[in-house]
Order: sequence, then structure tokens, then C-alpha cells
Amino acid sequence: MNTFQAECFLALSKSLNFTQTAEIMYISQPTLSRNIAALEEEIGVQLLIRTAKSVELTAAGKAFAASCGALLETYHRGIEASKQAREGVTGILTLGIQQDAFEPFVVDLVRMFQTRCPQIQLRLKPMSLSQLLQALNSGALDFIVAAGSTNLKRPGRLLLSGRQECAVLPVDHPLANEESLRMIQLKDEAFIAMSPTSSIPGHYLLLKYASDAGFTPNIVAVADCVPAVMMLTACGVGVSVLYQDLCANAHDRVKFVPLMGVDPFKRWLMWDRDSRNPAVPALIQCAEAYRLSAECP
Repeated sequence: MNTFQAECFLALSKSLNFTQTAEIMYISQPTLSRNIAALEEEIGVQLLIRTAKSVELTAAGKAFAASCGALLETYHRGIEASKQAREGVTGILTLGIQQDAFEPFVVDLVRMFQTRCPQIQLRLKPMSLSQLLQALNSGALDFIVAAGSTNLKRPGRLLLSGRQECAVLPVDHPLANEESLRMIQLKDEAFIAMSPTSSIPGHYLLLKYASDAGFTPNIVAVADCVPAVMMLTACGVGVSVLYQDLCANAHDRVKFVPLMGVDPFKRWLMWDRDSRNPAVPALIQCAEAYRLSAECP
């Protein structure tokens, strides 16, 4: 069996139409038929039941189709790895991550990169949001996952995640049981904000959301980390705005109510386009593949 035969069968198993599959593969229908017949002869089982009006997979065909995609993916990963080894793409990359938040999409990206580029060591550096931006600007990090922008002359960035923003309220707050809220409904509330020294985006997004709604928030307290924001909220000091994924850390002591009319909280992979680290393009390519597989908004 060769990879072209496997690709032909995989495409045919999805369309169940020889004419359409031949067009997709840019070959003639007789060529497609010969490749499928050769594949069946080699593995010794009938994969398809073909009549004048339809094409169906046999039980063996369904089983083979289920594993065919993984087989081809492994093959193509092997080719990519060999090319990278030939081109000498090895080395070390440093990725800055937020120290006070667990972000599953970052885990998925790192795991994908470790599988695709095992010859490149990826070192993770947990920091505050402000430290991440400073470290990227200074060249101490190759990449960061963050919100917002930097003062880099040639910044590169790729959207990894966009998540629902929520009003964060004490459980006994009159609005805590609403299905959704708009920012204007919080105009008379006392607010707890992220400190601008620890999270520039977190602090100024709150101000932006309030400004877009036509008011200036009454900020009564600031905190250096997300757990402190939720602690102050739970104790009745005020309300805040955080993205929905952080709800898992609330232990039912605060309520996260989706905010309508505000942009999703966006998380970007960011780097310096002037970087001379030859391994940088490898993580960018992996992030592009991750974004497609995750159907990132």
C-alpha cells in the first residue's frame, strides 16, 4: 500500500462517490478505481460495496477508514520532522504564560508542539501579565500568551482564543441569578479591578467596557491577581469583570453572569518579528495549525 492509495480511499470513504472523489484527487475515475482495487487486493479484504446507484463501506472498510486518517497524519508528521532535522531546525524556545490562570488552550498548543517538533526544547515561564509584556519587549522571552499589544516595533501575534466576558458578582447580589447582563446595569456598583501594574489589559478593559456603556466605574479596590479579585468579590467588597473560564476557580462563592454587548476576551500568541532565533517559525506554524484545528473565532 502506498500513501496515495490510502489518501484515495480516505477521500472516497467520506464522499462515497467515485466521480466526486476523482475530481477532488485530480485523477480520472478509472485511475481511482484501479488504486482502490489494488488496495483491497493488497490488504486482502473488501472495503467497498459498489452498485450502479451507490457506494457503501463494508464493516472492514469502516474499520480501515477510522484508522486511515491517523496513519496519514503520522506519515506526514514524520516527513515534517525529517525535513526539520535536515534543515537543522533545533534549539530552545521560551514561552511566557500567565502565572495565575490555568488555560487549557495553552496546554493543547504546547502538547501539539512537543509532538510536532520534539527536537526543539520549549521552556515555559510563568509570570504576571505585566511581566510577560516586559520580558517580551526586553528579549528575555521568545513568545508570550497574553491580551493586548506591546511596544515592539514589529510585533507578531496570532489569535489563539476568544472567551466570553462575565460580570462577577457576590452570590447574594440582586443580579446574580440573571441569565445575562449588560455593562450599563452595573453603573452604580462598586468595582474591583486588576492592578494596572500586574495586568495592564485586565485593568484597562474594565475601563473600556464601562466607557463604552457611558459611565466611569467606581473602583473601590484593586488586586494583583485573579484569586484576590474573586475573594474580594465573594466578601461583598464590590463586583468585577472576568472571562468565563475562571468560573471553575470560584468554588460557588461568586456568580459569573455573561456580559452581552462586549467583545470576547482575546488571548494571543505574541512574538518579536525581528527575533533571530531560528526556531521561532516552528512554533508559529504549530500555532496556525492549532488555531485551525480548534476553529478559533
